[in-house]
Order: sequence, then structure tokens, then C-alpha cells
Amino acid sequence: MDNIIPYIHFATIDNVRVRYIDIVKNQKFFPLLLIHGLGGSIESWTNNIKVLSTKFRIIALDLPGFGLSDKPNVSFTISFYVNFVERFIKKLGITHLFIIGSSLGGHIAVEFALNNRKIVDKLVLISPAGSMPKSFKGTPALKRYIKIIQAKSSHDVNRILTSIDNSMIDDSYAKIIYKRLSLPGAKNAFISALKGSTHAPRYNNKLDKINANMLLIWGKEDKMIPVKFIRPFMEQGNSRIIIIENCGHRPHVENPKLFNKIAKDFFIE
Repeated sequence: MDNIIPYIHFATIDNVRVRYIDIVKNQKFFPLLLIHGLGGSIESWTNNIKVLSTKFRIIALDLPGFGLSDKPNVSFTISFYVNFVERFIKKLGITHLFIIGSSLGGHIAVEFALNNRKIVDKLVLISPAGSMPKSFKGTPALKRYIKIIQAKSSHDVNRILTSIDNSMIDDSYAKIIYKRLSLPGAKNAFISALKGSTHAPRYNNKLDKINANMLLIWGKEDKMIPVKFIRPFMEQGNSRIIIIENCGHRPHVENPKLFNKIAKDFFIE
């Protein structure tokens, strides 16, 4: 990610300092906001930023509680994140944008689009959280993933994640995750954000109120949030759905070439 270093910024919103990138290679490029998942950061988009920045103004942040952003002792609810992203976008002076949200980031993106119907023009959701019924207690893979907060080394992180999906992780990213989870407040933020998404009201019966065109991208072999939870979106007339074969929870990481092409085509058309 050395190529993004010149584009790294920090902003303070309501006393919370966040790290973000804002890559503008052409003033005519439309803003595209990338929202990472649970335990993620700007680095979650390593395989996507360079390609997408050839067509769009790329904005990505470490959500509060993650990456190198502050980790205040607050409840990281979905409402907290939606309100924070609203203030973040306003600070950047953005009035219209596209969004890509992955997992937890997809949950935030849906609620953001519901709250800001005149701002979001198009929405790409990657295996979004938030559509599972309240009775959902987590898949075995998700329960294994949560154990990364107990990791004693980057090797432990790598071992836990490869037990879920061999293509999800490499050594360098495992080191980043372990280092970030070792920061003060990081583990509490991880658990708080997980609970915030788990206990948030389901958005399933509100999807038809989203004005933006939506594209759902789901890995067929997703063990964290199985593809069966795509059904609410299948019943929502404004959604397109692409299921990628031989792919798990993070198609943008596991098959970035295909993902980047799909996303670019959807946004440009």
C-alpha cells in the first residue's frame, strides 16, 4: 500500500480522529467511498484502490475503532457508524457518491443509504451483514473469526483465518491485523462493533426504500455469512445479484480482477 501513502490524511470529527485516503486523479471523477468490514481497515482494499482510482475519486477510511483511527470507549452501533460517516462525508464537502461496503461495512452502507436517499447514487454490497434473522447465532466460521482477538501472534491470526478460508489472508496482512488488534481499545471496539451489528434492527423490510441502484456480490462458498442470506435482496426489485463461484466472504480480496471489473462496469454504465 506504499502507493497510497501520499494520499493518507487524518480528520477529527466529534473528538474522534480517523485515518483516511482521498485519491483524486481527475477533478471530474465521481466520489466512491469504500467501507471495510469487522476488523478491517484501509488495507482491506489493497487489491482494489489502484484500479478503481483510474475511474473514480477513491475515499476510504479506517472506521472508528479500527485500523489507525481512534478507539474511544463508546458503543459502536450501526447508528453510531452511520452518523459518523454522514459527518465525515459532509466534512469532505461531498454531496453525491457511490459506496462499496463489505460485510459490516455493507450493513453500514445500507443504513446510510436509507438515511441519505438523495446522496447515494449507486451501492455495491459485498456479503453484507444485517440481513440475517434475529435467531441467527453465527456460523462456525464467524465464531472462529471472532477468536482473532485472542491471538497471541500474527501466526495465530493467519492460522485462524486460513482455517476459515485459505484465500482470505497472507502473512503481511496477518501481521497488520495482529498489530492493529494489539492497539489500546481495539479488542473492545471489535466486540462492540460486532454486537452493534448483531443487535441492530433488521433492514430487510426497508430495502425497497433505497433510491440507489444496488449490486450484491456474494461468494458462493462464503462460510461467514452464507449466500442464503441474500434472499431479502432477491425480493427487492432495485437489486442486481452476482454470485461468484469458488469464492468466500471477501470477493474483492479473493478475486480482485473480476471484482474490480464488475464494480467499475456497474458504476460507469
